[in-house]
Amino acid sequence: MGAAPINILMYHSISDRSGPTSIPPAVFRTQMDLLAECGFRPVPLSELADWLAGGAPLPPRPVVITFDDGFADFAEHAAPILVALGWAATVFLPTGRMGGPENWNGADTDPPRPLMSWDQVRRLADQGIEFGGHSVTHPDLTALSPTDLEREVRQSGEDIGRCIGKVPTAFAPPYGASNAAVRGEIRKWYGVAVGTRLARVSRGCDRYDLPRIEMHYFRDPARWRSYLEGRGEWYFALRRSLRAARRLTSFRRS
Repeated sequence: MGAAPINILMYHSISDRSGPTSIPPAVFRTQMDLLAECGFRPVPLSELADWLAGGAPLPPRPVVITFDDGFADFAEHAAPILVALGWAATVFLPTGRMGGPENWNGADTDPPRPLMSWDQVRRLADQGIEFGGHSVTHPDLTALSPTDLEREVRQSGEDIGRCIGKVPTAFAPPYGASNAAVRGEIRKWYGVAVGTRLARVSRGCDRYDLPRIEMHYFRDPARWRSYLEGRGEWYFALRRSLRAARRLTSFRRS
């Protein structure tokens, strides 16, 4: 019997802002409490990548927790909870934007949310938080020239390495936008990458396009508990179907 599929959870901002990329701090706290109550054990993304490559087995009921964009509210609201629990998490940083506001295409600019400073990143790394590349300027990597693609992917990791003294092994393309060229460039510099495809991870997954679970779908505690206890497969299947329908509609209109 093969190992059970593994959830990689995807967060962005931990705040009371509206919209799908913000999770209220109280909701995040409840989601973490239910993970613990249901016996899940967060592991570093790098550890999951090693397992996918045939490395050491994972602990029972593993889960991976990730955050995109490096918002300052991660340091304020999420990190204290994770550090207190002794849990691993990976935060993906658009390194050329650190210390400033979100200002990329599709950002929430009413008003823009601030990103962490490099001093905050350094302090959190000392507390066990892991960091990964998320490009330099947060572009759609699939729309770049080969030269610009290489710079965005490579320099993001170099920036993080200079800050925390450790070169990151993980990357997340902005917007989840990826193709063969993007994955090929990421493979040169990193050991694993995650996207935004809604699915769970199992043996045989492409280590450079791992799916994740968008946590705004599970703001309701009862729904989250049901999913964790294995009774929410119908809802997961529904969300996947709706996502697929939206992608198909978007493709036909483009």
